[in-house]
Amino acid sequence: MSVDNLRASRGKAVVIFAEFTRLYKQYDSALYCFFEGEDSKYYGIRIKNVTRPEKDIYLSCNGKEGVLGVHRMLSSRKRYANVKAAYFVDKDFDISIKETSLSRIYETPCYSVENFYTSVQCFSEILRSEFKLTESDENFQRCISLYTKLQEDFHNAVELLNAWIACQREQSSKLNISGLSVLQFVHIDLDKITVKYTIDDLYDMFPNVPTIPQQELDIKISELQTNIRQKSFRGKFEIEFLFYFLQKLMNEAKNGNYPYFTRKVNVKLYLSKKTIISDLSQYADTSSCLYSYLESFQVAC
Repeated sequence: MSVDNLRASRGKAVVIFAEFTRLYKQYDSALYCFFEGEDSKYYGIRIKNVTRPEKDIYLSCNGKEGVLGVHRMLSSRKRYANVKAAYFVDKDFDISIKETSLSRIYETPCYSVENFYTSVQCFSEILRSEFKLTESDENFQRCISLYTKLQEDFHNAVELLNAWIACQREQSSKLNISGLSVLQFVHIDLDKITVKYTIDDLYDMFPNVPTIPQQELDIKISELQTNIRQKSFRGKFEIEFLFYFLQKLMNEAKNGNYPYFTRKVNVKLYLSKKTIISDLSQYADTSSCLYSYLESFQVAC
């Protein structure tokens, strides 16, 4: 994160903290949940189902540093020692919260919330509920095989991209990738993934970032490969892949096109890139560590 962005995030944290203090005067028994952005679209229903709060209040903090800034402000003030506050951040390519002195913060075990949507398990739930396919159906198995293979090809295609971004993060470069689409780097078809970038293209797109030696890139690629790539790769790219895959798959289902389907399958799922987090939230994975974290705020029946 650049100095300017860091300063902006800290400024946002002060604003959010001020908002919290006003709310706390009126709702001192509420569960206050602090998010990086709009992650309540994923966490919200899980918070309600597990903690069963009398009242929960969600506050968006404009990024991870904003959440951590609010955490520091609250933790350093004795008057708020008894406040019920939950903090949610994405791991990203950063040093884990577990390796810092900060505590009582939930950090995703994968890159970000978006990665919870791109597992085979989540995709299977979408097939069952939205495509109305059972596991014994040949079309279910065709879809699973296709998704598994294409996602593997996708990961091969964006591996260099993810490693390069991770290395730039370690260099604290001024690398703003928030507006990037994965389609700038790959073309997604159901029969193949086509790579559209080279390492030189990345430096052309971001001419002011430092050059990463090939050896460092190779080491970072190896590090990423030690984990499940679906979990360790940048979540926004991962969920974009899912979005475009589903769009194309639904079209094939509607027409019953072989070899993807042996018959027409009516799918009444309307997806938008802007709302996919909320559209598919019920199917997304819920990690055991999230359950444990939320249970610590649980209200007895």
